[in-house]
Amino acid sequence: MVDLIDWLVEQGYASTTQRNHVRAAARLGSWMVAEGLTLGNLDASRVVRMVGEDNARHPEHRSANENVSAVVRFLGETGHLRPEPEACAEDSPAEAFLAGWLRFLEEEQGQGVSWIYKARRLGRAFLALIEDPSGNLCWELVDVAMANDFLGRVVTGYSSSTAQSEAVLLRGLLAWSAANGLINEQVSLGILSPRRVRTGLPKGLTTGEVAALKGAVDLDCSTGRRDLAIIVMLSRLGIRAGEAAGLTLEDIDWREPSVRGVGKGGRVLVLPMPVDVGETLVDYLRVRRCDPAERSVFVRSLPPLQALHRTGVTEVVSKHARLAGLEGVYAHRLRHTAACQVLAGGGTIRQVQELLGHANLASSMTYARVDTESLRRLAPSWGRLP
Repeated sequence: MVDLIDWLVEQGYASTTQRNHVRAAARLGSWMVAEGLTLGNLDASRVVRMVGEDNARHPEHRSANENVSAVVRFLGETGHLRPEPEACAEDSPAEAFLAGWLRFLEEEQGQGVSWIYKARRLGRAFLALIEDPSGNLCWELVDVAMANDFLGRVVTGYSSSTAQSEAVLLRGLLAWSAANGLINEQVSLGILSPRRVRTGLPKGLTTGEVAALKGAVDLDCSTGRRDLAIIVMLSRLGIRAGEAAGLTLEDIDWREPSVRGVGKGGRVLVLPMPVDVGETLVDYLRVRRCDPAERSVFVRSLPPLQALHRTGVTEVVSKHARLAGLEGVYAHRLRHTAACQVLAGGGTIRQVQELLGHANLASSMTYARVDTESLRRLAPSWGRLP
């Protein structure tokens, strides 16, 4: 128990939470006595079984029993828990195929983490349709009609851009299948393209809205300085939520000063660090609380004090946008805001491309439509057409 309490303090758990976990450890000890177990023959699966049995007998214990998971993590990290027996079963044909395709996307095509995540999700859903009860893949079931029917179900309710991405992924999966001799190559060519809906102008926040968003942050809160640093960085540098989540302490060069990030496709971006970004980062890093071995810049506020995920970064923006009365504002709106600020300050589309890290200038050209001052000079005066 003494070791557990020391560990809970090191992990940053609040005093109330520490007491709850200690009670959970005592409950675990009672189960072990009833089962005739010692730490030498206790493993995680046995704990899961005991928790399940207690929840079934006493549903009112369910909430308290959730605290046992932290105790099990402590036992595992400190070597008190017997390791689980290693699984000797080989990957199923579906998992083996999916692993090969994902490896191809990462190593041969250089796709990033976000694209790999989407590919894994779509691939598993598709392969589940052709997997028989014995685990084998029935490729003879795959034809153009079946694939398009699957695509239609997958994209229902999603935006035009998401539907386009899913179609590209499915086309790629089928092309990989054809390259491995599993299906006819004509199947991938028959995948329909979802209707592309022309999107509106990229919409950034006004100067007043950005100020309101930053003003909604409570700097007296334990996470306030972190959240402000995230908002300022995204709105000034135009980086994506995933890129902010992936920043490490080594990515910040205080002498330059600059910030190094990894964008889509593994492209490395080195962006100058404005004064306000540097100031908010310094204010946050002075109170940043985590394990000394954790090198991520932005970390969770609750144990385990590890790197904040991309969804956590997005939630920081959306939470304070709601507090500021700005509905429908997420992390990507701050990326648009940064691009629009460049143009409003007299910058060029090429500078927008460099800031956002677009591989192709065409991706940045959509912002030309919001550069009204430049467009106004191209429009002839009314009544003076030659």
